[in-house]
Amino acid sequence: MRVIDIASKRRLYFEMKQRELKCSILITLAGFVIATTILAFQIRFELSQLYHYIVAFFLLIYFSINLYLNDK
Repeated sequence: MRVIDIASKRRLYFEMKQRELKCSILITLAGFVIATTILAFQIRFELSQLYHYIVAFFLLIYFSINLYLNDK
């Protein structure tokens, strides 16, 4: 937004506000990109950890059933 026919201080104020708006939009977009990257990394990391938990859970069930059947 440019203001014409007003004192130079007023014009500088509006130009500064316009620049501030652009910077805030860029900062918001950068934050969104960073948050998305962190979320994707976290989901990928938790899925790899989840794989270990699933394998450990099935091994525990297998050994429990094996011990139960051999006990009879």
